[in-house]
Amino acid sequence: MKKPLVSAILFLLFVNCYNGREMLHTVHDELTVFQYPKEPTSYRMKSPLPQIFPSISVAAVGDMMFGGHASFYIEKYGVSYPFDSTKKMLSLADVALGNLEGPFTDDGKKYDKKFNFKVPPEYANGLLDAGFDVLTLANNHMLDYGIEGLKSTLDVLDSLGVAHCGAGLNLSDAEKQAIIERNGYRIATLGYSMTFPREFWATDSTGGTCYPVWNKMIANIEKSDSLADFVIVTFHWGSELKNQPKTYQKDFAHAAIDAGADLVIGHHPHVLQGIEIYKNRLIAYSLGNFSFASYSKKATESIILKTYLTKEGLLFAKAVPILVNNHQVAFQPRPVKGAVADSIISHLIKFSDALNAGQVIDKSGYIWNRLQFPPFKREKIVVTE
Repeated sequence: MKKPLVSAILFLLFVNCYNGREMLHTVHDELTVFQYPKEPTSYRMKSPLPQIFPSISVAAVGDMMFGGHASFYIEKYGVSYPFDSTKKMLSLADVALGNLEGPFTDDGKKYDKKFNFKVPPEYANGLLDAGFDVLTLANNHMLDYGIEGLKSTLDVLDSLGVAHCGAGLNLSDAEKQAIIERNGYRIATLGYSMTFPREFWATDSTGGTCYPVWNKMIANIEKSDSLADFVIVTFHWGSELKNQPKTYQKDFAHAAIDAGADLVIGHHPHVLQGIEIYKNRLIAYSLGNFSFASYSKKATESIILKTYLTKEGLLFAKAVPILVNNHQVAFQPRPVKGAVADSIISHLIKFSDALNAGQVIDKSGYIWNRLQFPPFKREKIVVTE
C-alpha cells in the first residue's frame, strides 16, 4: 500500500486530469433541506470541505439500541448523550444511516423470545439531534413488542421527519424505499432482514420487516435505481459474533449491486466483518455495534464508515475506528486513535483480504477504489419465473 499522503496526491492529480473533463468545484453554501416524509426541516450542518466533483457522502453505523442498561445514562445526561462523541461526524455527512434495533414504544405485547428490546419514544429525539437521515427497521427486534411497538416506532419517526425503511404495517409498506434529496441528488435506501423469527416478516396482510425474496428484491432495487440517482441497500444477516460473511451474504450483496445498488451495508453479527469492492461498489458485510445497550465483552470494536459515492461508482471511503466496549465508553461510542485504532483497522484489513483480489484498506483506514474508469458496466440480472 502507498502511504496515505502519496495516495491522496495521486488521487487529486487523477481527479484534475480525468478524461480531460472540467471538474466541478462547489461549496455547500446553504443548509441542506431534509424533505421526507414531513415538511422540510433544516438541521444539517454546513460542510467545510468543497466537493472536487459531484458526489455524496454517506456515514453509516451499525446496530443501535438505547433501552435497558443505557437508560440510566440517557435519563441523567439527556437523549443526545449516546451521540455526543460522534454527532459532528454524522452531521457533516450528506446522509447518515443506521440500524434501529428496538422499537420506540411504551406499550405492546412482549413476544416470547430470549431477548426483547424496547426504547422510550422520547429517546428518538437524540437521533434527530445527532443528524441521522435514514434508519433501517429491518431486523429481528423491531416486533419484540408486537405490531403495536412497530406502529409506535413508525409514528415517532414520522413525527420527527426521520426517513425509515425495511418495515411496515404490510409487505407493500415494508418494501418501500426511503427517498431523500441531497446536493440535487435523490438517494433511495432499502432495508431487508434475513433473521428469525419468521413471524416478524411482513406479509400482504400482516405488518413486519421485509425479507428479501430474491426476484422481488431484484425488481425493487431496479425500480429504486430508476427513481433515484443513488441506491443504498441494507441487510440484517449473518451469524452473531462471526467475522466472516456466509456464502449467502455474498450472493445477495452481489445480486443487489448487479441490480443497481451503489452501496451495500450489513449488520446483525454485532462485530466487524470484511469490506469488499465489487464492480466499483462497496459492500460492508457488518459494521458491528454502534450505540447498543449491552455489556458484551465480545462486541467491543466497530467503525463509522464514511463513503463517497459518484455516479461512476465508489470514489473512496474511510473506516473511522470507534470503541464500543460499554465497560469503557458507557454507551457513548467514541472515535479512537493510536494503538487501539491501529488494532481495529488491522482486524478490518484481515477480515477484508479474503474478500478481495488485493488489499483495499490502508493502515489509516482509507478504502481506495481501483479507479476503474470508464465505469464498470453492470450486467442486469435476468430473472426467470
